[in-house]
Amino acid sequence: MADTAPQANSPLSGHIGPVGGPHHAGVVLREVVGLSLINLRGDADKAFAGHVETVLGAALPVTPNTTARTEGVSLIWLGPDEWLAVAEDGDSTALCGKLEAAMSRVHHAVVDLSDNYAVIELSGHAARWVLSKGWPQDLHPSVFKSGQCSQGLLGRAQIALEQTEEDAYRLFVRPSFAAYLWDWLVDAGADVGVRIAPS
Repeated sequence: MADTAPQANSPLSGHIGPVGGPHHAGVVLREVVGLSLINLRGDADKAFAGHVETVLGAALPVTPNTTARTEGVSLIWLGPDEWLAVAEDGDSTALCGKLEAAMSRVHHAVVDLSDNYAVIELSGHAARWVLSKGWPQDLHPSVFKSGQCSQGLLGRAQIALEQTEEDAYRLFVRPSFAAYLWDWLVDAGADVGVRIAPS
């Protein structure tokens, strides 16, 4: 008998359009799928931070608007006692279980938000310029660079922004705003050319 289990669709399924575009495009857009996105809450003390690092392999960032990255995992600072863990493996249930088990004796909260965000990667030599069209904060390399993050409105969409490389960013947005944000980025990048990369 064929497998009839429902398949999850991304918030951008059927919206992105065909892959491709000019090779000299100033920006490249890609939906990032299959991530584990886990909200972590706790006191940034030695016990909590130690358990997080043991499970995820990355030291908890405690400086505002910074991230910590290791192979396959990044930790994004959201507030004094809140972080977003982003894991490439996509097995959020197992990862939540490991975090819960490790932190059973410390004050904490672990919430799987994998279905609560769409993730768009924006890269290319004009990526910073395109973001600057609608981002209210200074993105100059002297104040915002790889390893930093922020939260705010891009256009009309509330996002968390992570700079992953010199010319690459990840944008975390609620599913209901994903199509709007995608269209906003395509429109904002029209002057420099937009290429769509496969998910």
